[in-house]
Amino acid sequence: MTNNTEIRLGVVGMRLGLWHADAIAEIDGASIVAVADNVQGKLPGPNITLDEWASSLSADAYTDGIEMIKHADIDAVDLCVSPKWRLPLVEAAAERGLPVLLEKPWGANLTHGAAIADVIKKSNLLHMVEFPLRYFPPIIALKALLNDGPIGRPFVVNAEIVMGEMPAKTPGHWMWDPNNGNGAINENTCHVFDTICYLLGDPVSLHAYGASYHGAATALPDGIVASVRFASGAVAAVTGGSLGANALRTPTWLDVYAEKGQALVTGIDHMFDTLTWGRVDDSEPTRSHWPNPPLRTLIVQYALEEFISSVRSGNQPASNADAGMKALALAMAVNESVATGESVDLRG
Repeated sequence: MTNNTEIRLGVVGMRLGLWHADAIAEIDGASIVAVADNVQGKLPGPNITLDEWASSLSADAYTDGIEMIKHADIDAVDLCVSPKWRLPLVEAAAERGLPVLLEKPWGANLTHGAAIADVIKKSNLLHMVEFPLRYFPPIIALKALLNDGPIGRPFVVNAEIVMGEMPAKTPGHWMWDPNNGNGAINENTCHVFDTICYLLGDPVSLHAYGASYHGAATALPDGIVASVRFASGAVAAVTGGSLGANALRTPTWLDVYAEKGQALVTGIDHMFDTLTWGRVDDSEPTRSHWPNPPLRTLIVQYALEEFISSVRSGNQPASNADAGMKALALAMAVNESVATGESVDLRG
């Protein structure tokens, strides 16, 4: 494809898919030409049908995602369904050779995630996990500061995202289904896990403490602190779960102590917006701020831009199946470590 090719997207799952639609509308050179959902209540309002909403986009409407993938005139697939439903959709995309974007988390568990990764590997399918935080400007700028950059090799990281407590009190949410979201740590703290792996490399072990404090799912913690050791020798402390106050709008925090200095990235609404850093001999820190997208629903915009650019160029994005499996392995290790009180070796 040439650089000015319009990328025609098909979106499956119109709950989170509506967020993606908002972001795609802000991106030049991309449009939604097909949508699929089998639950009418996931549309913007109770009096809007799938057909009517699709018509407002000049898109075709399907009530079966596989049928959309098989027959729609599209260049790529955006899967906004929860993990439980993804494998047959990925298989259908692979059969047509359609690049596929998968919402996080990568899978319901390691076996399920490996099955998705296997389909992608065998078909050599261009794909991307929608891990938005690694694509925010402060994180990209932080990455450039590390190792060969001005603050050098990272040693110790503190990171946290703790979303509002409502999911922790909602046992019927798909997040707590072991065969679907498999807990708040897999569904949400995966944001942090992907970001620290992006910055620090391969994790080798994890130890976590926590509990199901509100009891939505007894075997799945809703608040945790985990320590992660990386092959590079770096270590990270991660605070995650769903115990936050909604009024604070999910603050985000990532602090890096490195060989030659320190850097801090902060923000709200799951979105990093500010980077403050300095070398050990600096008298004043350097601070950069990037305004966040105006709507929380646009958190996906930077990642979608990367995916659309990759579809256009044919280049595989960095947030791939391996990245998805790393974050998934860390989440499953948290659940195991909390349950057993033991450390988990991630090198197997």
